[in-house]
Amino acid sequence: MAKKVTTEEIFQKFRQILAKKLKMKENEINKDSRLMDDIGVDSVDFWEIIAKVEQEFGIDVEDNDVKSVNTVQDVVNILKGKIGNS
Repeated sequence: MAKKVTTEEIFQKFRQILAKKLKMKENEINKDSRLMDDIGVDSVDFWEIIAKVEQEFGIDVEDNDVKSVNTVQDVVNILKGKIGNS
């Protein structure tokens, strides 16, 4: 049986992916960070980040899943749901 991944572990991994992609320090990204307004994610970056997340977690993220995404926590919540359902 696969190890259950905690919300905190998902956040830490997602934060690593964001920091590497955006050339930021991980501690500059928190759960309340707004992707576009606070950390400067544009639409191209966003889909590249989502592709990396899909690869890292072995999940598929659909366009509909991310329509209302605004913050890092929004993405973590989606990932938690996807990972929990896999």
